[in-house]
Amino acid sequence: MQELVTSVLGTQIGLLCVSWGWATMVLGILSGSALGMFAFAGPFPPPKGWEDYTSLTRRMVRLAHIAFVALPIICILYGNHIDAAALSQDMKILGSRLMIFGMIGVPVLLILAGAFWLPFKYLEVLPVSAVLVALCIMAYGYSAHLF
Repeated sequence: MQELVTSVLGTQIGLLCVSWGWATMVLGILSGSALGMFAFAGPFPPPKGWEDYTSLTRRMVRLAHIAFVALPIICILYGNHIDAAALSQDMKILGSRLMIFGMIGVPVLLILAGAFWLPFKYLEVLPVSAVLVALCIMAYGYSAHLF
């Protein structure tokens, strides 16, 4: 099995992003299912403080649910392409780790800020920056093919 994975993805670097991406996407589906239990006149009443659909708390948790689906898709794509980028092994590993950190950090901090303590939102700069740097690393690795 390992030979098949290596032949498709190239190395373990890409596999790491793909594996984490699929696993994290499960959290997106589960969080959406949990939100659906009280959204749109669901079977349960919304928790205290979440009655208003437009409240900041509820919007942040809804955004976390979307981030738990969208960022893993980007991470899976990242994993499928990182090994072919014209980058050193160290840059590929750094980019992959930053992407995974951001993919998990963004929605987790949104949930923590929305549901528990709003100042957690100021920490969002860390995982967002990690994703940005990871994407810049990938773009740099592929821009070398253009010149």
